[in-house]
Amino acid sequence: MIPRLFAPVDYAVDTVIALDAASAHHAVRVLRLGVGEPVVLFDGRGRTARALIVETAPCRVRLEAVQEAPPPARPRLALAQCLSGADRMDWTIEKAVELGVSRITPLQSRRSVVRLDPARAARRREHWQRVIVAACAQSGQDWMPHLDELAPLGNWLAQAQGERVASLQVVLAPGATRSLAALLDDPATPVPGTLWLLCGPESGFADEELAQALEAGWIAAGLGPRVLRTETAGLAALAVVQARWGDLR
Repeated sequence: MIPRLFAPVDYAVDTVIALDAASAHHAVRVLRLGVGEPVVLFDGRGRTARALIVETAPCRVRLEAVQEAPPPARPRLALAQCLSGADRMDWTIEKAVELGVSRITPLQSRRSVVRLDPARAARRREHWQRVIVAACAQSGQDWMPHLDELAPLGNWLAQAQGERVASLQVVLAPGATRSLAALLDDPATPVPGTLWLLCGPESGFADEELAQALEAGWIAAGLGPRVLRTETAGLAALAVVQARWGDLR
């Protein structure tokens, strides 16, 4: 398999471009690639380029072919994920990218074990962005998911309604009377432009948070008889949606 490297620059056939420090390090120090070896570049906006390494210090590549990737499968999937422990949050973000999510919104909920001040939140967002880039490179996804700023759940529910016009908003709730699969299979449920999934923290939503979501138009749905951990629930829901409405077939 030809290695994939993130290179958010303009692509034109038969030009030579220099890779940024992160991609160059990965190519030369991690993958041990040398002059003459092929790579695939992706810009995160749906363009890819086949290239050959022509120099390793600094790492430069010559573009051989450029192509546009098809748009993501519809509906676009957005995961609003309440904060969990560092490793769990990283894992959730990584696997959500592999499952084709197009937007990730980290949220600070009342029962979140992790608490981030603005400085730590900025550092974590930079780290999560690197996780996203690596997951795109590994999974063959050419469209880079958008990563929102960390926001308090209550404020986000109250303020972000305009952004979710014509979307289907599903809050994952273990006590829901209807499953996510049943909701998607219902002929009365239209396929939306964007499907939002809202997943709580390790200890679940506070009662008032779930009530606020329902009042804001979110639909409660469950994932079967088992109570899934926060790092599993959102991913299981993404897989259910992709199996019915997306490209996981």
